[in-house]
Amino acid sequence: MTELDKYLEERSKFPIPAGDTAWVKLLAKELAIGSSRNLWSPQHILMSMAGGASAVDNNVRDYFHRRWNDYDLNHILDLLLVNEYFIKKESNQLPTLTLKAFELIDETEPYNIFISYKRSESSALALLCVCRLKAENLAPFVDMALEAGGNWHADLEERIRENDYFIILLGKDTLSSSMTVKEIKWALQYGKTIIPIWHSEFDLNSDEWKDVDESVKDAIQQTNAIRVTDESASGYNIAIVELLNRFGVTP
Repeated sequence: MTELDKYLEERSKFPIPAGDTAWVKLLAKELAIGSSRNLWSPQHILMSMAGGASAVDNNVRDYFHRRWNDYDLNHILDLLLVNEYFIKKESNQLPTLTLKAFELIDETEPYNIFISYKRSESSALALLCVCRLKAENLAPFVDMALEAGGNWHADLEERIRENDYFIILLGKDTLSSSMTVKEIKWALQYGKTIIPIWHSEFDLNSDEWKDVDESVKDAIQQTNAIRVTDESASGYNIAIVELLNRFGVTP
């Protein structure tokens, strides 16, 4: 595996947010990180030619193809320049990453996060997650924030669709909740990054869950999960630290 392969695998864990401002900021950060790791030069990333913008070297070309293949390079170049992540002093000069782009390296992306849980089992953990995530400039949402009235199910589905990450808190009987299972299916449907947190003796191998869809089981399997192995304040803190690490935060 090349250094670029490793970098792309690392960055694939971070979803691309919606909206020009959000995703171009993420792109500028990734270009700055790549430059700091000597994957490419800050002066040799994109160039503008008569036929449109194009990547300068092979690493940059491969990065854009594999990470941003659905995006127009002309639009990318324009947004990087407008937002001052690139600077181009002369018409014939290659755009260069600015200090503003490199300053993003130490920033936490303000991802929107949907937290799914069964109230009778995981309310305290849900509130703990909200407090710790907000303290790190992330944007968690739990369904207790929904307004009464309206189409409750449709509102929840829309919230999940709009968020970048989906955290599912799994207690001993959480999968007995049809609403929770439906939320997991929505997260799968909309291609969200799913982070399961197992606590309170949750066991996916229990015979109780033999009727749960295999797609749901695959999404919450142990290899992807954060586990609370000790039902104590220390055990929950260790799990929360691991959760924050998933977002690039080291508390």
